[in-house]
Amino acid sequence: MSDPDRVGELQESAAAIGSLASQPELFREVVEAFRADDPERFQDALGRAGLIDRCHWICRWLCSKHCVLVCTKLAGHIKAEATLDVEEWRAFAEYTAGLGKDPEALTRLLDIVEREDAAAFAELVKAGKIERFAHQLCHWLCGVRCRLACRRLCPPRPQLIKVGEIPIGRIDAAGYAAGPSSPSSFTPSDNPAGGVGDHPFGGSVHLNGLFAITGATEYKVEFGPAAVGPWTAITTPIEDSHDFGFTTYIRTATGDWYSIADMDTLSEGHTYLTDWSSPPAERNDLHYVRLVVRNAALTEFPSVPVPVKVDNGQPVGPDVGRPLIEFSQNGQPLECCSTVKKENGPVKIHIEGTDENFSSLDVTAYGGCSGSFNIFSKTYNGNRADTGAPAPGIDVLWNPWASDVEPCCYVVFVRLYDRAIVDNRWNGGHTYDNWRSITVA
Repeated sequence: MSDPDRVGELQESAAAIGSLASQPELFREVVEAFRADDPERFQDALGRAGLIDRCHWICRWLCSKHCVLVCTKLAGHIKAEATLDVEEWRAFAEYTAGLGKDPEALTRLLDIVEREDAAAFAELVKAGKIERFAHQLCHWLCGVRCRLACRRLCPPRPQLIKVGEIPIGRIDAAGYAAGPSSPSSFTPSDNPAGGVGDHPFGGSVHLNGLFAITGATEYKVEFGPAAVGPWTAITTPIEDSHDFGFTTYIRTATGDWYSIADMDTLSEGHTYLTDWSSPPAERNDLHYVRLVVRNAALTEFPSVPVPVKVDNGQPVGPDVGRPLIEFSQNGQPLECCSTVKKENGPVKIHIEGTDENFSSLDVTAYGGCSGSFNIFSKTYNGNRADTGAPAPGIDVLWNPWASDVEPCCYVVFVRLYDRAIVDNRWNGGHTYDNWRSITVA
């Protein structure tokens, strides 16, 4: 580890414990809960201090102080060694290896350290003739106990685990999701060349999370325009059941808060939090969503906010809001249902239409005995800056005679799709189309 890394870790730890020390009453409560190995009290006091996110730094600092206190009590003051004695280290390693083969002895030692029983520790040291290892043994045992205690005292914070059936680890800092979803039937794996990937979210967004906090009784889910809020609670009524769906009831929020006790067999293992009706007027906006859990003392524990890109708008174009499609041949504009002839050359199809989260565009003709055939297509191909066919648009030359298109009347559609996961599924996203008729002579 480099010096900047070490300094940074010490600064993080110092800032956390210093902030707690500035709140004397809560500092005392945290220390007492640590000494009592009481996760609920420990988390509650840190939550009220606004430091639950610094739990591990604070617990490690307390461990360091605690072990110095305990080992001074059990093994006395350390006698300084004049030089490094590698053989003494090796001898202690051999002694440690022997202890590892005797679970009963290890259990007895841990109990002595936990009870801080100086007499029992001194008797064990004397019986084993390990006076020179006494402090090493104590710090080893105390350090292991402390690390395990910190796992109990500092569990993971409340966390969202899925947004729109997409695991949180698949959502990037810009709020875009990558497939597949979980379960995978909702959104497929990414295929940028096929227009699939870099998904925003739209419609109703299913939210799952874990409470983590000991003694949690209620939760709320909030969204806001920034990682620091301001926050608006999501209070959508949620269907649940006590008998796997044979009879159902509605879980509702009281104010902003849902009761954890109300969750049952349709709660997806107590992870289904709520459904967020994403803002319907937004088409390319970044929001943040977070879970907040509280205990019986009403201490609140927020999760890390998750970025979510929202898109509820369909593609647009200059033809009264729709994508534009126009025909011309030999430089002459064609009206709807115009007839085109081979001697006048290829037909130029002009298209315009965009979406901020463009997925794909295709131009397809329908009619005749052939049914349908594709004239042109493109996808965003992984380029988020590609919006489709922005002004001045795209011109496509179509030579129906070179493709053996039979003479007939055809309706030619231009369709634009976006990449939005709508109502928890990607099925082509939002789409908008337009069409013109043409007769091939």
